[in-house]
Amino acid sequence: MMCIHSLILRVTLLSVLLISSKLVYGQDSVQTQKALEIRGYVKNMQAITFTKNFEDNVSSNLLHNRINVRWNPVGKLSGAAEFRNRLIWGEEVRTIPGYADLLENQNEAFDMAYRWISKSNLILHTNVERLWLEYRTEKWNTRIGRQRINWGMTTIWNPNDIFNTYNFLDFDYEERPGSDAIKFSYLLGDMSNVEVAAAAASESKNTVAAIKYFTNKWNYDFQFSGGVYQEIVTLGTGWSGSINNTGFKGELQYFFANDSAGQFNMTLEADYIFEKSWYLNVGMLFNSYGITRPVETLDLTTFQLSPQNLMPTKWNAAVTVTKEFTPLLSGNLSVIYAPGTNLMILLPGLKYNLATNIDFDLIWQSFFAEQQNTFESVMHRGFLRVKWNF
Repeated sequence: MMCIHSLILRVTLLSVLLISSKLVYGQDSVQTQKALEIRGYVKNMQAITFTKNFEDNVSSNLLHNRINVRWNPVGKLSGAAEFRNRLIWGEEVRTIPGYADLLENQNEAFDMAYRWISKSNLILHTNVERLWLEYRTEKWNTRIGRQRINWGMTTIWNPNDIFNTYNFLDFDYEERPGSDAIKFSYLLGDMSNVEVAAAAASESKNTVAAIKYFTNKWNYDFQFSGGVYQEIVTLGTGWSGSINNTGFKGELQYFFANDSAGQFNMTLEADYIFEKSWYLNVGMLFNSYGITRPVETLDLTTFQLSPQNLMPTKWNAAVTVTKEFTPLLSGNLSVIYAPGTNLMILLPGLKYNLATNIDFDLIWQSFFAEQQNTFESVMHRGFLRVKWNF
């Protein structure tokens, strides 16, 4: 039997050949283009991390390529295969222990990743990010394979998204992680449906399975879900609508943990579009298991999140402001603050559209926390990224 690493290599090479044929024969028939769609991008990102007082720094470089293949044959069947290739080098790779392990997606049950190079300061890593088949009819559809199951309704934190939690600090991962799962959806009416999903894991105790009901009432979208997350029974609900011209969203999730109290996560969010292309988003997150006191050591380089732990702190507030200065230039600023723990994160950024399919980003991340009774900066990170879409 062909090993999975050999299979990944052959499929990746096939994808590259398909891209080449598309670039050369871009004027093929419309029917051929619809049957097989190939998209993707190449990014080059430089990163530099500073200590709290900017005296020391470490740098890294990332060459990031993604290939998205979509198969749309005539009929009710469709499929997708998506590959994520990353070449990372620099001081950061060398100084962070187990850096290559941080590239692995813990949601995936099957190992479809390969480290072509894994040295002290250089890593070349490929992962099959999506690999699914879907059969769709007018009323129902079934999808099986590696896929994204997105049950979140809010923007920054998603307590309802028990399948594919993502790290909001990982801005270079727009597609977000997937799971090895099967999902069945049934349309009950024009504005309501039922969805059942089950995701496998490398260990049976980490399996996730749930059912969700979605409907629309009073110009609001509502969802209600229940299932088992890693042997823990959980229930959730979420909504999305507006109060006058202000958007209003929220998600609640309860985990029936071993203790009598259980665990409760809640997020509320409001957003508003002002004149002259100003946008404001305000949100909060409550994690009943979160900490409420300052910590002496704060390791932000390995910031790992889970559906139960969307933030390590109990109370969290977030404010995001975006502005389109010109059709080509936009900016944004996010501020996240956790009272009690006294943790603050500043996330400013600028985006410039250099050409139709080329974007330039300048992104900054600053972390502040109370350390030994003093509120001070902990770490700063700067990123310069160029992205070419094809």
